[in-house]
Formats: sequence, C-alpha cells, structure tokens
Amino acid sequence: MFIKEPLWTSAELGAMCGALNAQPWYADGVQTDSREVLPGDLFVALKGANEDGHQYLANAFARGAVAALVSECVDGFDQGDQRLVHVVDTLSALRLMAAESRRRAPAKIIGVTGSAGKTSVVHALRKSLARVDATHASIKSYNNHVGVPLSIARMPRESRFGIFELGMNAVGEIRENGVLVQPHVAIVTSVGAAHTAAFDDIEAIAAAKAEIFENMEEGGVAIIALDHPYAEQLVRAAKDCGRRVVTVSVTGEADVRPLRITETHDCSCLTADVDGVPITYKIGQPGREWVMNSLLVLAAVQAVEGDLGHAAMALATMEAEPGRGQAHKLSYSHADITLLDDSYNANLLSMKAALRRLSLAPVSRFGRRIAVLADMRELGEESAEMHLSLASDMKRFGVGLIYAFGPEMAATGRRAGIDVIEMLTVSGAADQIIGDLRDGDAVMVKGANSAGLGSFVADMMAMSNQQSDEFSGGVAHAL
Repeated sequence: MFIKEPLWTSAELGAMCGALNAQPWYADGVQTDSREVLPGDLFVALKGANEDGHQYLANAFARGAVAALVSECVDGFDQGDQRLVHVVDTLSALRLMAAESRRRAPAKIIGVTGSAGKTSVVHALRKSLARVDATHASIKSYNNHVGVPLSIARMPRESRFGIFELGMNAVGEIRENGVLVQPHVAIVTSVGAAHTAAFDDIEAIAAAKAEIFENMEEGGVAIIALDHPYAEQLVRAAKDCGRRVVTVSVTGEADVRPLRITETHDCSCLTADVDGVPITYKIGQPGREWVMNSLLVLAAVQAVEGDLGHAAMALATMEAEPGRGQAHKLSYSHADITLLDDSYNANLLSMKAALRRLSLAPVSRFGRRIAVLADMRELGEESAEMHLSLASDMKRFGVGLIYAFGPEMAATGRRAGIDVIEMLTVSGAADQIIGDLRDGDAVMVKGANSAGLGSFVADMMAMSNQQSDEFSGGVAHAL
C-alpha cells in the first residue's frame, strides 16, 4: 500500500505515551526486530523472556531507524540522545500506539481466529479487498500479545480495510487483543486440538476462541464455520454478545455453502450460495480446507460491503505461502517428484487437511505418496491418543510410506499398517530420503514448527536440479 501520510510522528508519540526526549521525526514503519528495520522505521525495543531489544539498538540505527522507543538506559547511548524516545514500558506504549491507530483509521476491521486456517484466510482476504481499496493486514503469524498490537500500529491512516489474526495459548489472550482490534466482522475458522496442554478440554478452547465476539463494534457480524463439533457453542456465544451470525459449511446447510465442487490436484472450482448470492469461481489452491477458506472470505467480503467479483478473481490467483502447502516440482538424477511443503506447524486439524491434500497429488504408476512427519506439540496428556487418531486418515488418504521424526508419528504409522522409517535428526535427512525416492513420488512434509522441518524442505530444494512451483495436467472429479 502507498502511504500518503507519515505513519507516526514524534509529536504524536510524545503526546500519546508521555514520551521524553523525542526530537522531531516521522516514521513510515514500526519494527520490533532490528534485523527487519528499514530506513525511516521506528524501532520498539521490547524485553522478552529470552531477548532484550535494547541490546540491538545500535543495529537498528545502523539499518536506518529514525528513532527508538526505549524503557531504560542503553550502553553506548547518552540518556539525552534525541533519537531515543523514553517510556515506562515499551510493550504498553506499543499497545497505546495500536489503540490510536485503530481509532484514527476509517477502516472496516476484520478479526480472524481459529485452530487452523487463520493465516491463509487473512492472506486471501488481503488479496480480495486490496483490489477494491486501501487494505492492511497482519503478516506471517503475527497473532500474539506482541504481533497483534504491532500489526495494528503499522496500519496506515488511509486504510479502508484492516484484517488482523488473533491467536491464543491461554484463556483471555483473545479477549485482551480483541480490545485493540474491535472488529466489525469476526471469523472463527475452526475449533480443534491445538495448544490443548493449556486447556482442560476442547470446549474450553472453543470458549477462548469465542472471546473474539466480546469486543466487536456495534452491529458486528460473526462468521462461523460449522464443520466441527463445537460450532453450536460458538453460535450461542456470538448471539449472547448480540452479534449477527453468518454460518458457513462445506458439507451441510448454512448461510454460505457450496452448491457444487470440482477438485483437482492443483485447484478447486465451485458454485456457492453466499447468503443468497450465487457465485461461480475458481480457487488457485486444492483441498477442502481451501474450499472452506474461500467461503469464509466471501462471507467476510460481503459483510464489509466489498466486491464479491473482485474477491472471486483474487481467489483464482491464490498461491500457498512457504511452509503452508506450497507445492514444488523437484528433479534429481534418478527421480522427478512433487514436494508439498506444509512444514510451518501442525495440529490435528491441519494434519488431516495435509494428508487429504497429499491424496490429491499426482503420482506415476509406481510412484508413492510419502509423508515426512514430525510429532505435534502442546497437546498435553492426550498427545499419544490424538496422534493415533490420525491412523485412519493415513490409510484413507493412501499414504504409502512415512518418515517419522518422533515416536508418536512412528507409532501412528505402524497403527495404520504403513511402512515407517524413523529419523533421528533433521540434519542430513534430505540426503537419505532423496536417495530412497522413486520417479513420480509425491512427498508431503508437516510437523510442529519446533521440529525444524523447514530446513529439511530447504535442503530438498537446494539439492534439486530443477524447481517449478507449477503443475500441469490432472483430471478433475466432482465430489
């Protein structure tokens, strides 16, 4: 988005935060990571459990920061250095900036939460609404106590649409960030077993997701996916908050639903009823999860009075982001394969979706569908049982071989009756697995982010003689 006015000025920040020593400046960006600072940015020195942004002040200025928000004296800098903006607490100041940014922008705001699909829906909404007017959205997975206020503080003054992702690891986190977002439209993509170690049960996760409905604008619209067991709980919670509810389903009756779906390995085409408006469109990504994502996007575009036609065109050009289902054609001396990179993270819902997508990937006559899987994390005492519940999906979706980084995925593969090769470390794993591949194999990679499978994908791609992000051919089938 082209920024017509400065994002922040020294006078504005001084008046809002009671900041001291601020020389006249204006900033076009806000950063909390000194490695991402660009010339003209404001650097916010946050203190975390493992890192202290104050230690990277010199790097931020070397990269072109015009000023830095600090809460303490920093070695090598005079306390009276006019580039330093002194506040009592930098995270509190960032939240004040977010609140002011939300207040001043004349934007329709959409908040997105759920156990799976949040980032993809935010990405698709940004592309859909940017075709109509100035649109700002969260990037990456900036959805926690730092990412949400940072994303809002970056919203340009002239934005007409704002889209923000809200995640949570504990009760009350969405409520706290919802106070800043104050959405006109709130989307809950799904509820499932994610971060279960912090909750008594999945009903408690659903209740935490429903916190997004509490701090909405008057007349707010709650868009709720129905294709999970906790939808009724969410609908009740939204209505109790006085929200208008729009329901979305891929498989049943809802306000927004498909009338016909045709899927291939690289896209889906459908005709949908969007709350009384029929629309036929293509999604540039395969899989039922993207069918649901697209319906949620169209429902939200309609709710903020956007253009459904432009949204449909945006969905046709959707490309998966690295680590979130991105497909590659790789070529080695003995085999050409398809690689599905879903390495960013994993929970029960997203793992099922990834296995289903693997089933759609084309393979040769003697090719196999191979899953490279790491254990899921933060599932608490029921972790083993939740892993084993994937066995039926592994069989159903035709997985022929599993490389398991972790004992629970190995046990699940054996429960499914699938050949399992246990891997001890990600380092060097690409060499072994590439040597085992056959021509025409399809390989899907997924696991907890902490397992580091992203580096395995990078190694697979670096060793390829030829790379392509495009598929060709394929036979459609109606479901």
